[in-house]
This record gives sequence, C-alpha cells and structure tokens, in this order.
Amino acid sequence: MSSLKHPALLIDLGHVGENGLPLSPAAAFQSELELCKEWGFVLKYANQRASLVFDHDQLIPYWIQKETPAIAWDWLRVNGFLRIDSTNTEAVKQARSGAPAGTLIYAEEQTAGKGRNGRSWVSNARKGLYFTVILRPGQPVKFWPILTHAASIALIETLKDLSPRLDLDLKWPNDVLISGRKCAGILLESVTDGDNNAAAIGLGINVRKGSVPESLESTAVCLDEATGTQVPRRQLLVHFLRKLQECYLVFEQGNHQELLERWKSYSSMWHGTQVWISEGEIHRSAVTCGLNELGALIVQTPEGALETVLAADVSVRRMDD
Repeated sequence: MSSLKHPALLIDLGHVGENGLPLSPAAAFQSELELCKEWGFVLKYANQRASLVFDHDQLIPYWIQKETPAIAWDWLRVNGFLRIDSTNTEAVKQARSGAPAGTLIYAEEQTAGKGRNGRSWVSNARKGLYFTVILRPGQPVKFWPILTHAASIALIETLKDLSPRLDLDLKWPNDVLISGRKCAGILLESVTDGDNNAAAIGLGINVRKGSVPESLESTAVCLDEATGTQVPRRQLLVHFLRKLQECYLVFEQGNHQELLERWKSYSSMWHGTQVWISEGEIHRSAVTCGLNELGALIVQTPEGALETVLAADVSVRRMDD
C-alpha cells in the first residue's frame, strides 16, 4: 500500500495557531479538510476560518518539532505520515539518501510494521506511537547494538516520569514491560555504505485500547489501560525524544558501560533468571549471567557452559515449564 502523507493543511494549521486559515473553496483544500476529519484531527471553525484545537495528543509535525529541544542534533526534521508500510523502511531509505541525524519519521498507521527477527508489529490507526529516528553515530559499528539499550532506557525513564507507580521492566534486548506484559518494542536497523553510515531506531508503543490484538492481551498491554487514564501521545513522544538525545550523547562520548549499567538497573532478567532461548525450532533452557561489553546477553547452560546470545529470542521461563 502506498504511503499517505499528512495533508499540507495539517502543517499549515500547526503554524497559524488561533487565527486559523480561511475556508477556501478550492477543491484541494476541501479534500485535505475532509482527510483531517476522517483521521480524527480536532478542528474548530470561527469566522469562516479553520484551525486545529491545541492539545498534547495530536501528532502535528510543526508542534512536534517546536516542542522537542535540540540536544544531540541541530534541529528535529519531522516527516509525518497518516499511513505507511513501515517507518523503519522509510527511515532506512531516507538514510541511504543522506538524511541527517535528528530525522523523525512517524505514522498514524503502519500496514507492514516491523518487529524483531522478521516478525510484524500490529499498528492500528491512531492507537499507538509508531516512529523511527535516524542517527549518525560516530562510535564504531560494533557498539551500535547498545543504541537499543539507550532507547530502552529513554523510554522506561519517560514512562516513569509519566506515571511513577507503573511496574516497569526491561526484557533483553528490546522490550519494555508493564507488570510483565509488553507495552513497547524497539527495532534497530543499520545502514553501512562506505561513508554513509546511519542507525535507524524504530519504536512501537501500545498507547490506546485497540492497539493490542485480543489474541495478545494476556502478554501485551496498552498505556491507557496500565495507567488508568488517557496518555497524551505527542507529549509522550516529545519527552522520549529528549531522553533519547541525552542517552545518545552518553553513547557518543563512549560511556557504553554507563548505559549498560543503567539498563541493568531497570531490568529484572539480566542476571540469575531462568530463560528459554529460541533459535528457529530449537528451544533450550539457560540462566542469565549478565551482559558483555556490546550489550549481548550472557547465559549459562544446564551443563555449566557460558554462552553469548546475540540475536536469538529469549523468554522468561515459568516455574511450570
């Protein structure tokens, strides 16, 4: 399915503020106005002019850019889509074309959202946050997996600020859990082509009810359910982007161990936890023993051997397994 970008009207309305825009009879304008209504953007009308009702939830490119401080990049370049196949796919394409660090690609809906190891991420329209940030790391590529840990830290600290009472946990390598149920996943993809090196960090966050399929409700949860209130999506995104930049600067300064220690402080499974390691059709048990200097998981097998897990699926082993 082809990408459906935000109509130009949304960007214009974000700029004009309270005065709004004249309700032009032009067919193109009316088409964009109808698109806004269709996708649930809150508009108000006064004196034959239209404007967006300001809140902290609507994902408007100009508002996101204006509210996000520039800490690790010169300014935030925002690419908004109503519908797209995958924000990560678009980010990788833009990175290969030279998009600078601090480029944000987000969508209200993904038709082919990507998860780890080729899995899909359900991305229902306006029910979650689906976005990817392009970075241009100066650190050696071998350390780039730690960017997943940096994004995990940024998100869990954002959620802690949002609701301190949440029972939050990090599952290696890329899941954020609330009371043992998944609320967010992170996908890191790399572009390494001569001097054109970039990292695309994608996140999918379950926010509204309806973001989690019924078949996954026992293992996944949305933020609205977990907090008991409606979480403002743009406020959540902007807060995360600030935290991500702070963690990214730590990474770029080479303080990788500091990030790994912070990640461990938020995770209950990195040491002494019984887990299942799944590689294709092969499933075996192990006990977690820490992280190595690249953020990979170290486990001990039943035979006592230590192994480093790089890309396999790891799940916590229940006592009755």
